[in-house]
Amino acid sequence: MYQAFGDGSSDCSGEEASLEQLVAQARQGEATAFARLFEAFNAPICTYLARLVGNDELGRDLAQDTFLKAWKGLSSLQGEIQFRAWLYRIATNVAYSHLRHTRHVRWLSWIQVSEHESPSIEGPEEWVSEVDVIQHALRQISPQYRACLLLQVIEGFSQREIARMLHISEKSVGSNVSRAREQFRRFYQPKKGVME
Repeated sequence: MYQAFGDGSSDCSGEEASLEQLVAQARQGEATAFARLFEAFNAPICTYLARLVGNDELGRDLAQDTFLKAWKGLSSLQGEIQFRAWLYRIATNVAYSHLRHTRHVRWLSWIQVSEHESPSIEGPEEWVSEVDVIQHALRQISPQYRACLLLQVIEGFSQREIARMLHISEKSVGSNVSRAREQFRRFYQPKKGVME
């Protein structure tokens, strides 16, 4: 259902108008409208959070917290920020809060992070081994760098949108993504025999 609203990169359309109408109705307290927003955005928010914290079940739990905060804060949503960007900002803050308390971070595989590179692996045993190496490398990257990388590369947000979500400059977003990629390259040590 989320696809019905597009990915945020299209121009104004009927889909965006429909989303704006749902948001307006939800802001007025209409639970049915918010339920439709939940249905549309729950899966992508769960996926984003699972990648951010490295655990599918925890991602789903944090998504519930995200939507609860969104429902409570919806009346204060200002017109200049898009609902999707606002929702991802809440999700990011929920994840940061969790990571600060647990200090146990796991991340998505290299296949999910990189647009340009992917490991060359033959079977499931090699894939599991490679994912462990990749996750170890990703754990070494600063959480803010990782968030910027995920929001840009995986979720498709522009640098301007990420800057607004995380309350940093656009230049900082670009630097954070670049540094995340640099750090990954530095810490990524494939096991012999895994990569061709």
